[in-house]
This record gives sequence, C-alpha cells and structure tokens, in this order.
Amino acid sequence: MSLIEEIQQEAVDSRCDLGALLRKCKVLAARLGSQPLEEWLIWESNGYPDEVKPPNYRIWPLTLKGHFSGPFGSGLRNAPIPLLCLQEKLRHRYQAYECRQSVASIEQMWKADHKGTFRVPTGDLALLLGTNVYNGQNCLEVWAEFGASHLIEVLNNVRNRVLDFSLAIWKENPDAGATSMRPGKDIEPTRVSQIFNTTVYGGAANLVGTANESQITFDVTTNDLSSLERVLRANNVSEQDIAELKTALEEDPPATSAGRFGPKVSAWVSRMVGKTCEGGWGIAIGAAGKLLADAISRYYGLQ
Repeated sequence: MSLIEEIQQEAVDSRCDLGALLRKCKVLAARLGSQPLEEWLIWESNGYPDEVKPPNYRIWPLTLKGHFSGPFGSGLRNAPIPLLCLQEKLRHRYQAYECRQSVASIEQMWKADHKGTFRVPTGDLALLLGTNVYNGQNCLEVWAEFGASHLIEVLNNVRNRVLDFSLAIWKENPDAGATSMRPGKDIEPTRVSQIFNTTVYGGAANLVGTANESQITFDVTTNDLSSLERVLRANNVSEQDIAELKTALEEDPPATSAGRFGPKVSAWVSRMVGKTCEGGWGIAIGAAGKLLADAISRYYGLQ
C-alpha cells in the first residue's frame, strides 16, 4: 500500500490517531514539495502562532457568563452577559474566538469531557464590566465558554480536509509521493499548492503565512473585480471596505506598475494597514500590505 493510500485509509477511520495521520501527511508534503501544505500541517500539529490567522473552522463565538453581587445580599450566579455590553474592539475577541491549540491538545480536551463546556480566560473583564451589565449588580467574576461540539468539528474538519486533499492528489497521480517515482513524473509543486488551497482552505484565494514572512497564494484575474473580491473576503476584509475599494478603483486611473496605485486606491490600502495595526482587521500585520498590493496589482494585470 502506498503512502497516499495509507493516508486515505486512516483519514476515513475515525478511530485512527489524528496526530499520527498528520505526521504521515508531513512526509507526503515533503515528497511533493508543497510549502503551504507543510506549514498547515505544522500549525495543526503544533498549534497556530499569534501571527498566523487560524482557518475558519477554528473560529467561533463564545458565550459570556458571570457572578454578580448587589445590595441587601442580592446577586446573580451564572448569569448570561450580552456581548453588546462590551466595547466594540473587545467584543470581537469573543464574537470570533480563535482556537489555536494543537490537534493533539484538542483531542485530549474532547476526550476529557466530550459533552461539557470549556472555559476561556477573560483577564480583568469583570473590572471593566463593573455595574454596566445588570442594574445595581456589580460583576464579581466573568468567564467565556464554548461547547465540546466545537472541538469535534475542528477534528472532523482536519480529517476531512486531509482526505479531500489526498483523494485529489491521488486522482492526479496515484503514485504521487512514492519514493520510487522517476524524476519528472511527480506532480508539480505549484499544482499541489493549487489542490491544497482548493481542498483545505476551500478555494484558490487564501492567505498563507510563513514563519519568516508572508507568502500569498491566490488567483486574481485582470480586470475581474469579482475575483479580487473573493480574495479579500477570504482574508476577512469587510463588505464595506470592499465597496470602498471598488469605488476607488473606478475613480482612479489604472496603475502602470505593480504596487504603485492611484491616490484613492493608495489611501484605501493605507487605511486597511492601519486597521490591522489597531486590531480592526483580523490578519497578521506583516502580511496585510503584501496581500493588498499583490492582489490589486494582479487585478491591474501587473503581475
């Protein structure tokens, strides 16, 4: 049985250890020469660092609850706290919680309590809330939580993506990744990355960060605004910001060299990078400028 067939067999069998499956995938990724695949496997195996945005299947909203104390011995316990009570910048942290733990850690958490809830630290949030949640009630303790179903969804998503990728590679070449493969007979690394982007990240337009700098892999067609919009949406650019870029593109003269845009498009790029610095756009700061410059340059047909 070939390596890729072993991966398919273990991906189908939910009893197989997911950590061991990812290690086999690392071997396949090294043989295929796919850097994006190798990085995804490293992050899933070791956990996502702060500078790398986790994929959408690792992001979900949290529920806030707390204990409150009021006059004359009154109080509330395990009371829900509406997210609207939080400042907008702080609210996003709980509306879109990012699960960065390794697959092995997630498996252990789920096995320890596969029907319960898990708490996420909230720092000094209780002090910030004070009496702003319930009238006359002071917040003593607050925590965020989510259900175990989110963890199993992460594990299922990783397993399904491994299966989808291995099947797509197998269809291209059943012998892909074999050590006995003759030179020139394997799949080109660029094609492997295309398959990876489609099967793992769900499309060709994705941001893939690296340990040292950010490498952008996407498909933007010249003068095709919809393809540019797909890239931006895939990297968490809001609809309002996309609409503002569309207006800037229509009003500016076409760019004549990569990265050198008209005044309105340049101003839009600057605003977006500023949002990243302020935490208003969920993307690594080092990747933001390159993503926007490369995507817009491709839209203009300059790359």
